[in-house]
Amino acid sequence: MPLNFPYPVDFLSHHIRETAIPLALRRFDESSGSGDGRVWSARMAPPLWTATLPLVARSSAEARAIDAKILALDGMGKAFLWADRSYSPAAGGTAGQYVSVSSISADRTAVVLSGLPAGYEVSIGDRLSLTHGSGRVSLATFSAPAVADASGNTDAVEVYPYLPLWADVGQAVEMDRPCVKMCVEAYTGFMAMPGQYSHGASLSLLQRVT
Repeated sequence: MPLNFPYPVDFLSHHIRETAIPLALRRFDESSGSGDGRVWSARMAPPLWTATLPLVARSSAEARAIDAKILALDGMGKAFLWADRSYSPAAGGTAGQYVSVSSISADRTAVVLSGLPAGYEVSIGDRLSLTHGSGRVSLATFSAPAVADASGNTDAVEVYPYLPLWADVGQAVEMDRPCVKMCVEAYTGFMAMPGQYSHGASLSLLQRVT
């Protein structure tokens, strides 16, 4: 069976099984200052999600399969969809598969959602992802809370990172298992041990925006 890129979540991400998930944003800012203490800062590019994942020990057969799938990504040449297995919305519940973008603020810092269950609570720090037909994926966190009204709509709620230019009204929104497209910055493979188990693997990921 031919490989499809980016790998779907269930092909690799679901099998990684991390011991810790330090998801963070890497910023690309430049700053300069003056002798009187004033500082100027400019964003040179949008921030990108990163993660460094120590992987749990597993059977040698499972470890070889993970190694092979990661090696087939050809370093940073190809990408896969990654979802945080430890994540769940803070208030619980299921947003469902009918959530979509109702409107986006002019500065793209806030979004109005529709299609949520009535009364669904969005908590600060909850996540959402959007996918474009070209293969682009955006992952963001909610910076403010919101509650869906009886029709399943929210007020405008701030998100960060801000929504990309390709995000548009009517686009589907994933809130139950949000994902992001990642490439492999560095990988330390599994070390096989007597007893048919392997350990010691770690994976450094960087968001792929195209």
